[in-house]
Amino acid sequence: MNAARHDPRSEPVTVRFAFTPAAAYVRAARLVAADVASHAGVATGLLDEVRQAVGEACTRAVLRHRDSEIDDLVRVEFSIGDRFVAKITDNARDLRAQSDSRLAASHYQSGTRPNDQDVLEEDTLSEEITLIVLGGLVEDLVVTGPDLEKGTTVSMSWPLPGGSQSTEH
Repeated sequence: MNAARHDPRSEPVTVRFAFTPAAAYVRAARLVAADVASHAGVATGLLDEVRQAVGEACTRAVLRHRDSEIDDLVRVEFSIGDRFVAKITDNARDLRAQSDSRLAASHYQSGTRPNDQDVLEEDTLSEEITLIVLGGLVEDLVVTGPDLEKGTTVSMSWPLPGGSQSTEH
């Protein structure tokens, strides 16, 4: 992408990448988000919000992968059209549904920790706090999923000059 600002009347532009679910890569995702948002024309005053929100969403995805013990890539997509849209997708299933079967199975295994339920509640609380933080950062926030088969997608958008102020994405 060149340094010229995106013209909202032209075709939408999409930037996609994926990263290994490790905390070390969240910083890179934040930097890419801020750079793409800047090139798209997001107001300078909103760039820190974009960077922080993408960082929170990516951290959440990394933690969901860790808690589900999966190595699938975390997917990130930035779309530039009438608005700047950031989508972060994980592949982790619903922790609560997964934990019920994990806790039931733990009764039959030796060496299980008696506080597995406490760990689950802490992870769930951490995820809920992250969503509260995101809700405070981003006016336009949509979280889809999770269910037993798929993970979640955190979708956020910010206005672009001359673009629609609609929050649909």
